[in-house]
Amino acid sequence: MKVTENMVNVLGVLNGLEGGKGFAKDVLAGMEGKTFNAVNATLAACAGKGLCTKEKMACGEKMLTCYTITDAGKEILVKNEDAE
Repeated sequence: MKVTENMVNVLGVLNGLEGGKGFAKDVLAGMEGKTFNAVNATLAACAGKGLCTKEKMACGEKMLTCYTITDAGKEILVKNEDAE
């Protein structure tokens, strides 16, 4: 499976959130130089590869997609650390 540097960075921030769970805006807050759309698209790509799950949750008055890192996503982070 091809995993981009952006995916690793986004997963790293997601993993650092409480419970490894958050909305795209939460992940964006932990990154520099990225747009909301770029972070959201990367999270969706990660979900498509099984590196995180997504579910609709209430955030204020809106229903937003909440992402949760999976064990496979955590393994990618460990492999990336080992490669450095």
